Amino acid sequence: MAKVWFVRPHNRLIALGGRLVYEGSLDSFLWPLDIGLHRFYTEGGLFPDTEPLPQEFAREDLVLVEVTPADVSPGTNYRVGFYSSPYSPKAALARLGPREGRNE
Repeated sequence: MAKVWFVRPHNRLIALGGRLVYEGSLDSFLWPLDIGLHRFYTEGGLFPDTEPLPQEFAREDLVLVEVTPADVSPGTNYRVGFYSSPYSPKAALARLGPREGRNE
């Protein structure tokens, strides 16, 4: 299952709220978050934040989609790692809808 994270880059990638925001099939995130092959961001990991998800996001906050080995099927050109969305966390929430029932 692909994972959507809200991240703040501060000398390392900090996962806001300390956990993923959405989880689902990679296909469910490609179009709404504009995740193309050219948006590969990093293979590196994220560092969890100990604070809750902020009510207001900073301008530099990112939306990253984590592609896991289970998401990489034969014939796909996506690879394991993180892809960046051009949308802000606020816009991603609006595009993906309510988080209830989408993860965990």
